[in-house]
Amino acid sequence: MKFKSINELEQFSFEDSEIKELTVGNHQICFTLSGAMVKADNTQNKRYQDMYCGEIVLQLENTEILRVIKEGMKYYDADGRLLREVPDEDVPEIGQQEIFKRCAKGKIFTTVADEVKEGYAYEFGIDIPREEDEEEIDTYWLCLQFERGIAMWDRYCSPAEGI
Repeated sequence: MKFKSINELEQFSFEDSEIKELTVGNHQICFTLSGAMVKADNTQNKRYQDMYCGEIVLQLENTEILRVIKEGMKYYDADGRLLREVPDEDVPEIGQQEIFKRCAKGKIFTTVADEVKEGYAYEFGIDIPREEDEEEIDTYWLCLQFERGIAMWDRYCSPAEGI
């Protein structure tokens, strides 16, 4: 890859990035994304403005999966009265691999950085279409702590090219 940014995840925007591939193993998580933006103050961005990159590989090393959460929801009637509530649900370790496989059709809608003493901690909010009806979306939170984050990409492009 032509560009490589180490431990500068806050200098990227992954909002609305489509997940092309997600691999998990050997204390490493690797996202292949389309639609990410390199912010102007990233050390690899000499254009000094936010720029899309075509495809980006985000490699998180020495990663610990803290939690995988399926976000709950509330159902209301037309008058705004709460009909029922589905609480958030922790996905057990045995079920996480299935969620990771489904992520390849998902989209990151937000990332949230958390403070930790050593390394980095991020929560990735991911919308994943349901298998039985792709119009319906499940929202998951992938909560990670890792030692090092490496982002690699080949080129900058316009939004129309990159997506």
